[in-house]
Order: sequence, then structure tokens, then C-alpha cells
Amino acid sequence: MIHTLRKLAREIHGRSVWQVLGVYLLLAWLVLAGVWRATRLVGLPLWTPDLAFVLLAIGLPVVIATAIVQGGIPWLRIVDVADPNELEGRTPDEVHIVPSAHAPFGTRLLTWRNAILGGVMAAVLLVASVVAYSAMWALGIGPVGSLLAQEVISEGDVILVADFQSRVEDAAFASMVAGALREGLSRSPVVTVLDPEGVSDVLSRAAYGRNTPLDSRLALELAMLAGFKVIVDGGVTRGSGAYLVHARIVLADGTLLARFDEVISDDEGHEEKVAILVTKIRERFGESLRSIRADLP
Repeated sequence: MIHTLRKLAREIHGRSVWQVLGVYLLLAWLVLAGVWRATRLVGLPLWTPDLAFVLLAIGLPVVIATAIVQGGIPWLRIVDVADPNELEGRTPDEVHIVPSAHAPFGTRLLTWRNAILGGVMAAVLLVASVVAYSAMWALGIGPVGSLLAQEVISEGDVILVADFQSRVEDAAFASMVAGALREGLSRSPVVTVLDPEGVSDVLSRAAYGRNTPLDSRLALELAMLAGFKVIVDGGVTRGSGAYLVHARIVLADGTLLARFDEVISDDEGHEEKVAILVTKIRERFGESLRSIRADLP
């Protein structure tokens, strides 16, 4: 492997900064496209493309700096062996020779071998992060562990989806988000969302009107009364040119299990963002991302 890295480093060494930049951007685009496709097909965590983008963004200035140091600044070039004919009648300063024993700061660190090794380490970090996350989710470890694996819920448990609290003038938007979330969660094979008729029956047994709005407080009360383990609630606020939507998974005793946030700007459709919320909640319940994506429209 070291021999291969050295050979690749020699190939890159002769390229200009612009050539290196162009190749890096092309490779970065191909990597991101591949990661995005794998995320969709294999069911990798939703944050995988974001992490890949961050790692590639960190690598960009490193690659540019390495290209400049190794070939773009004449007085930083290290020459161990020079053609005597080129040196005849000229001083070392005129031919920009810097003995390797006294190389300027950075020329030993910013080498193509180190840059390539850094890229390999970034790829290993990406893969290790995905593997660690997937293992923790499957085994129910930590804050990313699925509720099914943690035995917080059992397959087929009934859940309540409360009406979303609206802190915006357009209350219909919060109602629409809650409805779309309720419909998306009802497609999950892991949990069963109590349908409107069932909600009305529970309200009636609790001495409430059958059409009483199901806010978070009332949903928790009904969950305790009917023996439901968890509820899903949320809310909508308004930011600068966007809606700020959050959804929560809460135990019947009020303990917060998870919270998910999405920003929906005015110039984009809400369906995709709500689908992301549905995906995150269903994954946390214990359903694989691959099966969720295959199920969602």
C-alpha cells in the first residue's frame, strides 16, 4: 500500500494547483453522489451524506495548501539534486534551491503522501461512524438506540399522535403537519397509531367530548388512562422566512425520549421535510431505514 501511495504522490506532484483542484472537486462530487445513492438504497443513516460533505470540505484546503507548497511557490521547492549546467554562474538564491536538511516549515507536513493518508483516514472515519451508529441502534445502546431494542415499546403497541401546538398565525399549517405525520406513522409495522374513531372513544371514556382537541397534555392523560406507552407530539414556530417544526416521542409519564427538528422554508415543499420527520421517528421506534424508504411515497 505504501508503494502505491508513493506512486500516486509522484503522479500528483507534477500537476498544477488548478489541475489538482479540478480533480479533487470531481472526485468529491462522485463520492457525494455515491454516498447519497448508498444512503437511499442500503439504508444508511440520514446524516451520512452530511458527514461525507464535512470531511470533503475539510480536505479541500489541505489539498490546495499541499499543491501550493509542493509545486506552486518556487522558494518552497526542495531540490536535492540539481543539474550542474543550470547552476553554472548563478547563486543558489537565483535558482531557488533549498536544501532538504533545512526545509521551510510545512514542506515536510504538507506532502501528497500525508494528504492521501488523510483521505484514507477520513474514509475510515466515515465507515466507522456508520457502523458504530448502526450497531448502537440495533442493540438499543445510548440515545440513538431503537426503542424496540431497548424494550421501551413492543411491536404493535398503540401510540397517540397529538395535535401540534401552533405558535404562528396560520394554525392550519400545524394541523397539516400533524396530519401528515399521523398518516406517515400509521404505515409503520412497528407501532399502531390510534385512528380518529379510537381517539374519540378514549375521549368519551375519559368524560371528554368526542371532538375535544387532542393537545399534548390531554394526550398524556389519555395515554395513562388507556395504558398507551408513548405519545408523539410537537409544535410549529416561525423563524426568518421559514417554519421551525419539532416532533417529540414522549413516555406516558411525560419523560422525553427523543426530539426531532426540521426547518421548512417558504419556497420549498413541506412534504419532503415531513417525510424526514416521519423517517426519523419510525427509525427510532425500531424500523430499518431501508424498509421505511421503501414504504414512503
